[in-house]
Amino acid sequence: MKPKTLLVKYNEDTNIRPIPDQAEKTLQVYPALGIMYLAAVLRHEGYPVEILDAHVHDLYGAEFQKAVQDAKPHIIGFTSTTVGWPNVVEAARLAKEAVPEALIVVGGPQLQIYPRESVTFPWIDLAVTGDGEETFLELVQRYDGGQSLDDILGTCVKVDGEVRLNPPRQWSRKLDDLPFPAVDLTPWDRYHALTIEKPFFNMITTRGCPYKCSYCSQVYAGDTIRYRSPENVLEEMEIYVKKYGAREIIMFDETFTVKKSRVMKICEGIVERKLKFGFDVRTRVDCLDEDMMSALKEAGCKRIHFGIESGSPRILKAMNKGITVEKIRETVSKAKKAGFSTRGFFMIGYLDEDMSTYEETVRFSQTLPLDWASYSITTPLPHTGLYREAMKRGYIDGDYWKDYTLLKKGRDSFPHLITEHWDEGKLKNMLSKAYSRFYLRPQYVWRRLSGIRSFNDVKDLVGGFKVLMMLQH
Repeated sequence: MKPKTLLVKYNEDTNIRPIPDQAEKTLQVYPALGIMYLAAVLRHEGYPVEILDAHVHDLYGAEFQKAVQDAKPHIIGFTSTTVGWPNVVEAARLAKEAVPEALIVVGGPQLQIYPRESVTFPWIDLAVTGDGEETFLELVQRYDGGQSLDDILGTCVKVDGEVRLNPPRQWSRKLDDLPFPAVDLTPWDRYHALTIEKPFFNMITTRGCPYKCSYCSQVYAGDTIRYRSPENVLEEMEIYVKKYGAREIIMFDETFTVKKSRVMKICEGIVERKLKFGFDVRTRVDCLDEDMMSALKEAGCKRIHFGIESGSPRILKAMNKGITVEKIRETVSKAKKAGFSTRGFFMIGYLDEDMSTYEETVRFSQTLPLDWASYSITTPLPHTGLYREAMKRGYIDGDYWKDYTLLKKGRDSFPHLITEHWDEGKLKNMLSKAYSRFYLRPQYVWRRLSGIRSFNDVKDLVGGFKVLMMLQH
């Protein structure tokens, strides 16, 4: 009998997101693409596999353990970000208690950054670093054949009580060779997002990003960008639309429009195949021109998410963002004029920010033709230039995230940049005010009310209002 694998997405409840967890869950709950890819690879090779999304099912403690036991797995794999790591450690312990004989494997962005520290916990047997598909498949094949798991490329293991970090596996550029995510193993009817029509699916057509913003790390994706071919992308879209009746597809690429020729081919293919669905993309203001906007609109794109981050030229330069406020205004205005719903992301409390640059950002966001704005308190994340500079200046004492990985730090308190300009309380107040100043403007409220065309519009508006109220506490 072939070994069975259970792939788990656990509740990564933290307050590091742009908004608190309760508000985040009201806004959106998406499936985990990473473990769906792993499941597809294993199934393609004939291995039994299940996905347990404890997050969407709100499973904790004994209920989670029962779900794990009922699956009767030989191997249990967890995916984890760095900030959600403490909850995954807890879930791994619960899983080991539920099925003591099971092999506990952890993967995801966290394991690319702190692999050694992550496997120090006695109930975690092995960590997968980098792309997981080839590595995890080899792990399962070796387990099936009774072979040693000690020297698999792209893993971190314990050998005779010592932690061993094996050489990395080469990052694969053959993304077209991967089977499409195992969407049928997930409870698609339970996923939701405000303004998104159901049924919807999410996709990623690239891995990584070529830009080097100081606050972002792409170490988990190979510090470069890798593309799927337009034909491969279109095949997956066609399955979701024609087999599952998808009304929308959410593109989770870091920067969907990096390569213009590729974007144009995907859009042309959607039209040629007569695929009728809505979709949205995430991009930068300097990676989108009018030709692409026209093609995206014709293909069914409804929303464009822009990583704007600041309205201060000085802070944009500190971020190594490579864009200007003039370019931001130009591109967002053109997108709005072209008929897209426009959404912008902003950070407050960045390195060297003061109240004047904070005001620049909030006021700038109000002057842009944005339908939605998302603000977050700057958090220096591991393996970023921002994190290294914050440690160098003494804003962060030691390697915070290493201690966090070892559970020496609280899971709900993260290293914001506390300076002479503000403390933690003031930063949170600034965040709350940014939201209220954007969303409670009379002209904005009137625009939203006058734009109601259906019951779904009413539900989205009510949901958005609930989130806004949560942000005021």
